[in-house]
Order: sequence, then structure tokens, then C-alpha cells
Amino acid sequence: MDEKDIELLRLLQEDCKRSMKELSKSLGLPISTVYTRIKRLEKEGVIKGYTALIDEKKLGYGVRAFILISYAPTKVSQIEVAKKLAEFPQVLGVYIITGEWDIILEVIEKDVESLGEFVVNKLRSIKGVDKTLTMAVLKRVKDERKILTYAKYNVSKWKD
Repeated sequence: MDEKDIELLRLLQEDCKRSMKELSKSLGLPISTVYTRIKRLEKEGVIKGYTALIDEKKLGYGVRAFILISYAPTKVSQIEVAKKLAEFPQVLGVYIITGEWDIILEVIEKDVESLGEFVVNKLRSIKGVDKTLTMAVLKRVKDERKILTYAKYNVSKWKD
């Protein structure tokens, strides 16, 4: 991976709908080279896919919350509990974490009432879920999905 690959990734993160011609011009590379680089990055799994970022509020999801979960050892492993939690459509992210809590969920719901129903009637019914702590988001200050924008790139740290 070289500096042109890193710049290509940054450009795709900004707008993955850019044409090959635009990417070629921005990178100073032939269109065929840009195409080949993209295909290689996809094949290597560096580019995992392309997606549209959607405003959940415009779809009626007015509440975002983070839910801490304490795992109670049962016949079901912690990873199995996490996978079961990931099946709920309102769950955007499931992370096994360190510290006082074992799992954290990122969830969207229509409103506070439906969030409460989800926690009480669905989440707490999963075997292995012991305690929960729900934290509703009051205001989103930053929600960045781009990983190549926060620092000057040190290409030497990337595997070739």
C-alpha cells in the first residue's frame, strides 16, 4: 500500500460515487490504474463495501441509545449472546468490551417508549443478559465513519 492507495481510499470515503475519471484526475493516475487499485483493495478486503449514509430521523427513528449489558454466564457463551443481540434490526452495533460491563449496543428506535419496550421485553429476555444500563443520546456532536481523515498518513506503518 502506498500514498496513492491511501489518497484513493480517502477520496472514496469522502464520496464513493466519484467517477473513475474524477478519481484519476485527483490522483494524477490513468483511469485503468485507478480501476486496478480499487479492485486490488477490494480483493484484499481493505475496501469492504460501499453504502449510503441514511438520516435515521427522516425514517422515523428519533432516538439513538447506547446500552451497556452485563453478561451472566449460562450455557450460552458471551459471543453467542452478542450474536443473538446483533439479530435485532434496531441494533446498529454490538461490541464486546472490557471493564465493568461486558457488551455495549448501539440502538435506534422510534421514540423513548419503543426503546423502553425493546429493553424490557426483548433485550432482557435473552439468556445471558443480566443487567442493562441504557443511555439515550441527547445530541450528536460527531458521528464520523471516515478513518483516514484525522491525521497525516504514515504509509510506512501499512503492510505492503
